[in-house]
Amino acid sequence: MKTVEKNGTNANNEGTGMPPPGNQDIFSLPITAWLNSSIAGLLVTDENYQCTWVNDIFLQYMKGQSPLNLSFSQLISFFEPMVDPSVNIAEQMMTFKNEKKPWFGWEVPFRNGEIWEITHLPLVHGEAFRGAIWQAINVTRRHHIQAEIKRNEEKFRVILNNLNAAMCETDIDGNITRVYESFCRLSGYSEKELLGKNITDLFVPENNRAYARALRKKRMDDKVPLVYDMEIRLKDGTPRWILASSTNLYDNAGNVIGGAGIHMDITSQKKLQEELETARRQAEEAQQAQKEFLAGMSHEIRTPLNAIIGMSHLLEETNLDPRQTEYVRILKHASNILLGIVSDILDISRIEAGEIRVNQREFNLRELIQSLRQTFELKVGSRPVTVTAELEAALNTWLIGDDMLLNQILLNLLGNAEKFTHEGEIAIKATVENWQDNKIWIRFRICDTGIGIKKEKLELIFQDYKQAEEEIREQYGGSGLGLAIAKQLVNFQGGEISVEEMPGFNTCFSFTIPFMDSRKPLVVNAAAKSRKQVQRSFEGARVLVVEDNPMNLRYIMSLLEKYKIYYQLATNGPDASWFLESRQYDLILMDIRIPGMNGLELAQNIRADENKPNVATPVIATTAVAMESTATMARMAGITDILTKPYTPDQLLQIFNKYLNEDETELIMEEVQNISGFEFSEDLDVKYLTDLYENNISYAADLFEIFIRTIREELDKLSVVLENKDWNLMKFQVHKLKPNFAMVGLTWISAKMQELENIFRSNPQPNEEEVVQLFKDVRSEVDKFYPLIEEQYARMQDFIATQDENQ
Repeated sequence: MKTVEKNGTNANNEGTGMPPPGNQDIFSLPITAWLNSSIAGLLVTDENYQCTWVNDIFLQYMKGQSPLNLSFSQLISFFEPMVDPSVNIAEQMMTFKNEKKPWFGWEVPFRNGEIWEITHLPLVHGEAFRGAIWQAINVTRRHHIQAEIKRNEEKFRVILNNLNAAMCETDIDGNITRVYESFCRLSGYSEKELLGKNITDLFVPENNRAYARALRKKRMDDKVPLVYDMEIRLKDGTPRWILASSTNLYDNAGNVIGGAGIHMDITSQKKLQEELETARRQAEEAQQAQKEFLAGMSHEIRTPLNAIIGMSHLLEETNLDPRQTEYVRILKHASNILLGIVSDILDISRIEAGEIRVNQREFNLRELIQSLRQTFELKVGSRPVTVTAELEAALNTWLIGDDMLLNQILLNLLGNAEKFTHEGEIAIKATVENWQDNKIWIRFRICDTGIGIKKEKLELIFQDYKQAEEEIREQYGGSGLGLAIAKQLVNFQGGEISVEEMPGFNTCFSFTIPFMDSRKPLVVNAAAKSRKQVQRSFEGARVLVVEDNPMNLRYIMSLLEKYKIYYQLATNGPDASWFLESRQYDLILMDIRIPGMNGLELAQNIRADENKPNVATPVIATTAVAMESTATMARMAGITDILTKPYTPDQLLQIFNKYLNEDETELIMEEVQNISGFEFSEDLDVKYLTDLYENNISYAADLFEIFIRTIREELDKLSVVLENKDWNLMKFQVHKLKPNFAMVGLTWISAKMQELENIFRSNPQPNEEEVVQLFKDVRSEVDKFYPLIEEQYARMQDFIATQDENQ
């Protein structure tokens, strides 16, 4: 029950709205306390609407002009010049005076561009009107922001409605909640027909609706925008392709409440894409037909042409009178020109068809260039033309690259120089352009004192079937393909070719090509042999080596060159497949684990088709896994024999003798004392190193150098794999790295790597602690013996240098 005092008021003052006793302080303050604390401009008028007080904020608005003590009519006159003419301020203020009611939010624009929001608060005490408080707030900035937002909304609405971008909004279920005019225009529906409809059910064909709903779910669950294309059906059933960009809409709490999507009609682009795909397919078919035609033409033209050339040479050796001799000379000249044109056309077609491959192998650059020099000396004949060759002294090692492609580039450029040079000099120059690790960039220059090339014609000379001048074709002949072929072959190997000025010459073609430096000197001490071998010659045999480990590659290349066996290298499965399908080999040496394709799979491909050239070629698998299961799988895949890594020269030689020696004559090895004079450290496996390298310290130095340069980087990579717990990759990398330690005499580390590999083989999810500890032991051993390997390499370098000085 409420307590009522004697005067009839509520004891807790609920009826008056006044606070309970004890909280009177704030309400006992004078009204001026509130007026002075306001951040708005305030003006107070009395019962006659005469201005009796203004605060400092109001005076700031008035720029110092004060309306204090002005009567009501004077107040109107005071404000009228300031206010925008569109506002009838007198009428509105008179309404306030007459009605004496509160008024909020009257926005008054001023001539100076400002906008005030006016509030009129009449003060009534009992029945008596005591005056009014006028509140003025400068809302110019807010008004401008709102106007800018409105303008932007209108601008984007116009853009969306006029661009080929139809926008709509949906709720979380995909029901349309808002559409724009452009969306109606694209779909064929009116806004009334679209609102509330499910966008997927309305537009997406039934067989694709599950996919469309899955996209919406992914966008909302992952909170990511999506861009996708999709086929839809319009109101009239017309199929169209649209590119959609959709994103989520959120409420103030960050919850997804729907989505917004922009849809662009890409039907014409899709049609163009299909036409391009058809054109691409037709172009590939035409290219294939061209290749088949060129292959046929090669056979049909070259076969009789070779017969003509051969018979003309034979005819020249018979007793001919001068007239007949001239006829034969013309016949030989014309047939050679025709052969050159046919070869150029076929070469450019092979390049354009992507049939050229870079076949890396070791070669002697000095020997190659000297051979070319001698060839063109014979070709210039009695003309007063000197052919010179100049190589930088630093080019004194075996290089690794495609010597056949380099030879063709130089032949084309030298042929061009020889054709246009009647007297003077043709120069071949080779210098080191750049050296990075084992990669060496060599600049070749072919310069001549021939007819030269005009500067304005330089852009033409590397184009197919183009020559610098029309009269050149008439006077000198040719297909205009020689330089185009040279340029494409240079670019194909990662180089650049250009024409540059060289003092003393009229034309100078310059190009760069990168090669690998084998670090093996061109001059080898043939006397330093530890074994005398009595064996049949393997010269003429063709061997394909499929291996990607740098140390294994260097080792086997050295042995193959030692036995004078022609070889080609492939470092991955796809390259090996291309070689095997394009030519026949006498033997295939293949690592079972190669990038791009499993070695067993490659062997199966070799044996699968009887029409392939190597279906009967012996395949020797090299592997670091000496397990019966591996041998069984290898035999089932069609592998002929297995060579376990690391292998000694004797072991490889036995393989060669077994499969390359046609009459199967037994190989006789006569053991003689090691006369190299170099002794490995007793801290290494001396017996293993002696068996592995025999007395060839050059081989050993090469592999020690590769080990020093690569092993720590390889172990760092292995450490990252271990941290990522990628056990399959680690098993593969451990297998590849395992033989490297034995090749420098650290055979016990190879054994630890084998132990590590066995763990992975026995358990796909190995004990992590065991793996980490074994790998830690390997790293510790490497760190311990790395300085010794460096010291051994330095000793070998000194030993080799001493041997060379004593020759």
